[in-house]
Amino acid sequence: MSNPTPAEKFIPTLEVPQFKEHKTTQTAAILATYCGDKIDVHKLVKLIYLIDRESLKRRGSPVTYDRPYNTPLGPTPINTYHLINNPWTGEYWSQSFSAPESPHIIKLLKDDTGEGKLSRFEVDLIHEVFEKFGKKSFNELQRYMYSLPEFDDPGRSSSPIDWGILLKAVGWYGDDLIAIKQKLGGRAMFERKIENMSQEIR
Repeated sequence: MSNPTPAEKFIPTLEVPQFKEHKTTQTAAILATYCGDKIDVHKLVKLIYLIDRESLKRRGSPVTYDRPYNTPLGPTPINTYHLINNPWTGEYWSQSFSAPESPHIIKLLKDDTGEGKLSRFEVDLIHEVFEKFGKKSFNELQRYMYSLPEFDDPGRSSSPIDWGILLKAVGWYGDDLIAIKQKLGGRAMFERKIENMSQEIR
């Protein structure tokens, strides 16, 4: 892995926008629909990670803004993982998906989750990633996830994947990397201001 350029060294720890639960729910619903309205949870988290990763590679921003973690399952979108196992904690997720059933299957609870929070690019990307990876066996998908350059095996524990490492792993370097980090940080700052204004109004 290349050492950071002098300009990259002056960029503080990257702040990214908040996790988008509604978009995540709609993404998961599309994937579940492709699988007959139910889906293996391990496959789901891998596919969502790969969708976010490919989106980050192509346009410099993920779809769900989930936080990437190293886990025994491989790179994992950790908020999605927690929603799957604690569905009642999600405002939108709880309305759309069941709790995991044996063997590790969740089911769609309604067929009108919609796609309204997703752009055309994002819907097409979800389909593209599913076509490429959705029919792979568990072992095939697991081997692929372990091979990703940003993955650092945490053993039985888990640890966050640094956004800077992930951005470089998908091909962002130099001035382009700096611009992407600034764009993500700017969006995060804007969201924080809106949230603070909302709290003041209350």
